[in-house]
Amino acid sequence: MDVLTNAMDDVVGQITKANVAIKTCHRNMKKAEDNVKSLHNEIEENSANIQKLEVEFKTLEEKAIEVLEDYEKAQQEKSAMEGSLEVLRKEVAELEQEETKMRSREVDIKHEVEKYETVLKENQQKVKHWQKELNKLSLQSLSTSAETEPEESLATLPRDELEGIDKETVMYEITVLEEKLKQMKPNMAAIAEYQKKEEAYLARVKELDEVTSERDQKRREHEAMRKQRLDEFMAGFSVITTKLKEMYQMITLGGDAELELVDSLDPFSEGIVFSVRPPKKSWKNISNLSGGEKTLSSLALVFALHHYKPTPLYVMDEIDAALDFRNVSIVANYIKERTKNAQFIIISLRNNMFELADRLIGIFKTDNCTKSVAINPQLIASEA
Repeated sequence: MDVLTNAMDDVVGQITKANVAIKTCHRNMKKAEDNVKSLHNEIEENSANIQKLEVEFKTLEEKAIEVLEDYEKAQQEKSAMEGSLEVLRKEVAELEQEETKMRSREVDIKHEVEKYETVLKENQQKVKHWQKELNKLSLQSLSTSAETEPEESLATLPRDELEGIDKETVMYEITVLEEKLKQMKPNMAAIAEYQKKEEAYLARVKELDEVTSERDQKRREHEAMRKQRLDEFMAGFSVITTKLKEMYQMITLGGDAELELVDSLDPFSEGIVFSVRPPKKSWKNISNLSGGEKTLSSLALVFALHHYKPTPLYVMDEIDAALDFRNVSIVANYIKERTKNAQFIIISLRNNMFELADRLIGIFKTDNCTKSVAINPQLIASEA
């Protein structure tokens, strides 16, 4: 019957472990499905935003081309005005020749000459003004490529073409174009502003690529550290679990103990379950054990931890209070024989615990004063 009971307990334990593993797998699978769905949604949103930005960019580019074409037409018409100024210069020269020939008639036509001189000065000022305006003008490139094209200079019409231009027609066309320009209200600095924005955009894209690369590097380092932490933890957990079984079987003379991860994929999120099976009993959680069984289970875990990573000093306060004579002797002999690489300070009132001690320190009170006395049992035994 004992063999069957033990076999049934083992089967029940294995079924419990399998159920826990199944629940864990279902929970992890749901998390993975949620993450995949979220990533698909983000991809669709990013694709829609990219298409929208491409349409807006194409619209702005077409508008900029139209504005530049109108601007070039205005420049050509302004160049035509310079032809009329050249015609006026020719007329002034002819008047000066007539003035030389007809000096005798200077008094009669003096007022007429002054009038032409005034016109000449005004035209010269206009020529200087438009020359300055012409020097300020420059062609703007619409190329969005990384390589900058050489700037083109404004074309200058030859004298013969300027002489063939009708001044009134040019003035009329200029008036019409100025009216259209006022109605359109173009921003002539839009091209230069666009080029600045493009440079800023490319700089931001480069900065984004650098930050993204650095982020990916940090993620890889983080994942490597997480993997290292998990590997080291699982290695220590395996050693401690194996040693815990040995310690508990040795202390209880036949029992069994088990450390289980609540979440095997992420052991740091849910914690660890400590289950024990006292001799001739079923598996129980440590919180459901009696006082003595809890003490033995805790001591087995302490000794397993000591085996994995010894601590130089242990202080234990009446760990044997809930133990019977046999278990006290087992614990005391284990501490005496096995733990040679640490110092144990144990507060105890049990004879079979402090009889095995290397040193005994008694605490007593006389005359309202607490005093202590140290005894070497081996020295006393040798003298006796």
